[in-house]
Parts: sequence; structure tokens; C-alpha cells
Amino acid sequence: MKHSLIAAGLLATLLAGCGSEKPDPQATLSLSRCRLPGLEAAVQCGTHEVWENRETKTGRRITLHVAVVPARLRAKEPDPIVVLAGGPGQGAIGLVPQVMPLFTRLNDTRDIVFLDQRGTGYSHPLDCESGDDAPLQALFEDTIPEKEVRECLRRLDADPAQYTTVNAIADLDEVRQRLGYEKLNLWGGSYGTRVGLEYMRRFPKHVRTATLDGVAPAGMKLPLSFVTDGHAALERLIDACEAEKHCGRIYPNLRETIATLRAQLARRPSRVMIQDPRTGERESIVVNENVFLSGLFRPLYVAELASLVPYGVVAAAGGDFNPLLAQNLEVADDVLENLSLGMHLSVICAEDVAKISKEELDAASRSFFGGALIDDFIRACKVWPKGKIPDDYYEPVKNDVPALILSGGIDPATPPRHGAQVAKTLPNAKHLVAPQLGHGVSLHGCAPRLIETFIRKGSAAEIDGACLQRIPRPLFVLPLGITK
Repeated sequence: MKHSLIAAGLLATLLAGCGSEKPDPQATLSLSRCRLPGLEAAVQCGTHEVWENRETKTGRRITLHVAVVPARLRAKEPDPIVVLAGGPGQGAIGLVPQVMPLFTRLNDTRDIVFLDQRGTGYSHPLDCESGDDAPLQALFEDTIPEKEVRECLRRLDADPAQYTTVNAIADLDEVRQRLGYEKLNLWGGSYGTRVGLEYMRRFPKHVRTATLDGVAPAGMKLPLSFVTDGHAALERLIDACEAEKHCGRIYPNLRETIATLRAQLARRPSRVMIQDPRTGERESIVVNENVFLSGLFRPLYVAELASLVPYGVVAAAGGDFNPLLAQNLEVADDVLENLSLGMHLSVICAEDVAKISKEELDAASRSFFGGALIDDFIRACKVWPKGKIPDDYYEPVKNDVPALILSGGIDPATPPRHGAQVAKTLPNAKHLVAPQLGHGVSLHGCAPRLIETFIRKGSAAEIDGACLQRIPRPLFVLPLGITK
């Protein structure tokens, strides 16, 4: 990843009073004016060094990068909104263009803080990519070759065992103190909800509110849960197509078509030509069983892309794989642009894969997505160093922090069952479901208004999520000329 983008702005010039209406003696993190992609106004950027090994406090020190979008009004609230990125492996600063529209009105009176978690973004990223010349084929496959994992470990100037969620939230609290904030309003999406929950467990007195979108608790055992939740999302999509007048007629027997095509590709992969969006040149791609399964799973994250799946499957069955590959590439390229694979493995291997039993693996291998989503992670995690996990890490978080939990009803990764489980032990939480949305609710329909109301009031008690029920599922894409 290229790190020069905001480096010029990360210089030390003391900013008195950052995060409060008057100078705070605890506000000791130096910030300076900088620019970020996607924002017209300048923001404040800074760095903070922490021990890589927080337990021994010896050895390597790493630099964390933080960006603060200051409140626009002078009479501002003392508690900022802190954005917790997903992945695991995404940098928060890289999400500024996508996330800031959610907080436009809240930014009038509150700072918005983006801290790149250790191992991501600009904060000593654990990147495994060797450069920009990775083959296009790699974007279509959910594969992590053991050879590449070993080569990544050899190149890293880091101890991957130190890049766990628990260490990350300790970093966050240290940065909170240096910025002079007493309480935070947490907003986390996907893996960011796990970070938020763990911060709520360890530092509850410093959390004013928590908005958790697409809950991924520690006990969900990634990527094992994807097997169950992904298959359920695909089945819901097929059922919805069959129930919809035009989709059911134009794409009959969709379930059988998927099964037949999968079996054919397992026996004999197809070779197709597709344009590489990075170079504009056409390149040959081998569509094997894994590529096909990834092409089904990835679009399920986004309801608009999921509406293309029946069209893509039927086109592929007729020999044209381009529609299916195009929607697959749109998701894959977007994710890989801001994801540090090494940090991803540091979290998944230590916190999730290590807890998966042989019996669970055997059962998963017999399921629809089993081998495609799990096998490579198991092999990679046999090689990847694993950090220490506290004994209470997998226990439900129990405290009275006000929390707004959002779930997409057709989410293949963090469906409502996980949000419902977490809400059981948070007495001041409200769990809202948008039945026709996928992974990520916050930016859709009335959700921004609900989040704004929740953070302003500091309570979810009076939040009414009925408007989320009215957000429609996108219509299934039909071939040109089909109108009735």
C-alpha cells in the first residue's frame, strides 16, 4: 500500500483543546492540518507510538496514525464519534469518503475520529501483497496459498502475534487519553463491532454510546460462520427469485442450475477472457469451482449486486461468465484496496480458527460453501503466529452502555442472529433489522437519521426502526427486452 498520501500532514504541532471546549491537560497528542481524499475541508492528523508488545513493553515500537475531522461549530460536544473499521484488516482512515456522509449533521457539534488500527492502513500495516502486479486470477479466488503466507511472514517487519483485537483496543484507549476525550461514541461495522464490544468490555466508563452495524462477536468463529450464514443467504435469494413473478419465470430451476454448473466446473474448469480494470487489457481467467462459489458468495454482501446473481448464473450456464465475474470483481477489488491480509490472519487465526473443532470442520466440509471458504484459512493458520487471548474474551459482553445494533436480514456474513445474541446481555441495547438489506445498514434509507437521533439522545429506548422494514429489496435483473 502507498503511505505517502497523508504523511506530509502527520507532523507535530500541538493542538490545544482537541476534543473539548477548553484546553484539557490530557490532550497531549500533537495534531496538524492535513488533507484526506474525498474531503474538501482540511482535517487534523497525528501519530502516536505504542509498544508492539504491550505486555512486555520491550522491543519494537510502532506508529499509529489518527485523523480527526473537527466539529464545525465552536460550541461542540466533548464526546467524539470514533469509527471502527471492518475486515479485519481495513484501515479506518481509508474509509473516510464512504463513512463521512453518515455523520454530516453530527459533525456540526462532534469531532469524528479515524484511527488506523495497528496492522492496518498507515499504522504499521501487515501487508502481504508483493506489488501491483498480482495476477487478475487472484482477485477471483478466496485462496491463501501456503507459499505466499510463508513469504509474507518472511518479509514482515513485525511480530504478527501482537496484532490482536485486545491489543488494538488498548491502543485505542491510549489514543483517547492523548486526545483528551473522556467518553466516546463508538461506531463500528462488521469486525469493527467486535472491536467496539471488546472496548465496551474493558473500558465501559469511557463509552457514551455504541452503534454496532453487522455484529461479528468473538464467538462466531470466522470463517466457519460464513458457511452457515452464506448458504442461508443464498437460499433466501433463490426463494425470493422463485416467489417474484418475472424472476421465477425467466430463471426457473435456479437452485438446480447452480448445482449443475458447480459440478461441471469441479470436473472441468472453463477459461474465459475478461478486461483487467487496472490495465484495461484483456486477460485469461480460469473459472473453477472455487471461483464460481466466490462469485455466488461475494455479491450477497450487497443487495444491489445480489439482484444480479440469477442473471449471472444463467448466463454462465449458457457459456457467458462475464456477468458473474464482473460483479465478483467489483466486490473483490473494493475489499482488497484497503485490506491488510497479515492483520486479517493475525485476528482470524488467533481469535476464530483456533476455536474451531475437528467435528465442526468435518461438518462444514460437507456443506455448500464449506471447502471454498474454510480450507485455505485452516492451512494458513497452521503457519501464522497466534497471539494470546484473555480467558474472558469469548464471554458475552455485559454492561449498561446504550447500544444501537443494526442487522441486514439478507446479510451472508453477519445476519441478525448474531446481533440478537449480543443484545441479550446489553440491557440498554436495541436491535433493529432491515429485512431486505445485506452487509451494512447504516448508510441506507432512514438508518442515518436513526443513528443521529440515537447519538444525540444517548439512548436507544425511543428509537423506532419501523422505517427499516420498508426499505425494499432491489428488483432482480432481467435480460434486456423482458418486461412482462
